[in-house]
Amino acid sequence: MAIEGLIFDLGHTLMYLNRKWPDVFAQGVTDLAAFLDARGLDLDGEAFGRALLERRSEGFARARQTLREVTAEESMRWTFGRFGLLDPAPELIYSAIDAFFAYEDANWLAYTEARPVLEELSARGLRLGMFSNATHDPFIQGLVDRLGFRAWLDPVLSSAGTGIRKPDPAAFAPILAAWDLTPSSVVMVGDTLEADILGARRAGMRSVWLRPEEAARQEGTAASGSSVPVPAEPDRSISRLAELPACLETLET
Repeated sequence: MAIEGLIFDLGHTLMYLNRKWPDVFAQGVTDLAAFLDARGLDLDGEAFGRALLERRSEGFARARQTLREVTAEESMRWTFGRFGLLDPAPELIYSAIDAFFAYEDANWLAYTEARPVLEELSARGLRLGMFSNATHDPFIQGLVDRLGFRAWLDPVLSSAGTGIRKPDPAAFAPILAAWDLTPSSVVMVGDTLEADILGARRAGMRSVWLRPEEAARQEGTAASGSSVPVPAEPDRSISRLAELPACLETLET
């Protein structure tokens, strides 16, 4: 079956994090506390940030079980309520989320080969899209723009935007419908066996696993502890994104 489209994951597939997760979370808490202080809110900013991290960890666990996203907005709203602000304005919620994510945002960098690979595959006439499991869709959309991927990826979706997480095959349905392509003609490219590769298998798509770097996963998102007991085997695996164009040719033979 000829390949007509590719769906990419984002984190550790097209981009990588330039810091360790504990450092990212610690700075996020510090920046959030500074934001709350600057707003003149009578809150213990550090305690607020730690409570948010705990709530997000609980949300990750729940989302893995249900395959329905728990968004950053939900977690932030809950945390404000726990600290006595029961009906925070949307502007306050989203500004607080931006403050918490600012350091992480700055430390996501595009893999050197990402844009050249996307350009080459697009030149072959392939449809290219993206689906990321993530808690905040504006964060994902902003990264795609900042890292220069938007020119090749359409549509760009996240579980925060659709509500559905990989490996639920329904996550891919909007992309397949937008392209009017059958699952058997589309390949999923990602770094997680339990989300990207299993999701592709369940949806009837082929898959290429980009083997992840050690300790790349965010807290609570490794295969261990997942609701999926045995991740699916990929159709192909690669060590670097630059290997993808040649790898795809072997899938069509």
